Amino acid sequence: MGSYFLDTSAIVKRYFPEQGHTWVVTLCDPEQAHSLYISQAALVEVVATVCRKAREQSIADEERDALIKRFRQDSQNAYIIWPVTIAIYTAAGDLCRSHRLRAYDAVQLACVLGLRDEAAASEAPFPIFVCADNNLSAIVATEGLSAENPTDYP
Repeated sequence: MGSYFLDTSAIVKRYFPEQGHTWVVTLCDPEQAHSLYISQAALVEVVATVCRKAREQSIADEERDALIKRFRQDSQNAYIIWPVTIAIYTAAGDLCRSHRLRAYDAVQLACVLGLRDEAAASEAPFPIFVCADNNLSAIVATEGLSAENPTDYP
C-alpha cells in the first residue's frame, strides 16, 4: 500500500492499451489499496486527451463518450482529487521560474509538492509521482520526490 500521484500522461494509460497500460491498471487495482491522487486539473486534461484521440479518429465517438464516463466515475471513486487553488497556481508560476515547464505540468508539479508537504507535516511517506514524461520526472526528482514512468514497463 503506497501513495501515488498520477499526472495526466499516466492516468490516460489506464484507459488506453498503450505502453505502460498494464502497469497503470495494476497500480490502480483496488486490491493494491494504494492512495491514488490526481490533480483537479486532470479532470480537464484527461477529457481533452480523450477528445483529441476521437478528433484524430484513433477512437470512435461512442468510445470517447464511454471513456469519459468511466474516467469521471473513477474520479469520484478511485482517485483522491488534489484541489487546484490560487496558492497552487502561484506555486506553479514560481516553479516556471526555476524549471523548464509547460503550464499544466507546472500545476501538476505544484500539486504533488503540496501533497509532499502535507505528508511531511504528518510524517507520512512521500507520494511517488507517476508520469510518462521524462523531463517532468527529472524535475520532480530535483524537488526530492521519487518518480515512476509507466512506459518503462510493458
